Amino acid sequence: MVNDLKARKSALTVRQLAELLSLSEREVYKLAANNQIPHIRIGSSVRFDPPTIAVWLETKTLTPASRHSPSSVHPHRERLSNIA
Repeated sequence: MVNDLKARKSALTVRQLAELLSLSEREVYKLAANNQIPHIRIGSSVRFDPPTIAVWLETKTLTPASRHSPSSVHPHRERLSNIA
């Protein structure tokens, strides 16, 4: 998917990106509105540059080495259980 995006020349619409990411169009609009995904505004339209989205996806993809163990994901749980 990432390689296909890098090779693509034309901008993606919200609908196209939603289908590609298996998200609702509403969720894609929310991501753009909150600046959580790189996007381009052309008037009232929102578009996405495919190579930029490919790089964004690569930075969001977790590799097995970068995943946290369950105990490191919620370090405060242990402390809270010690209170009781």
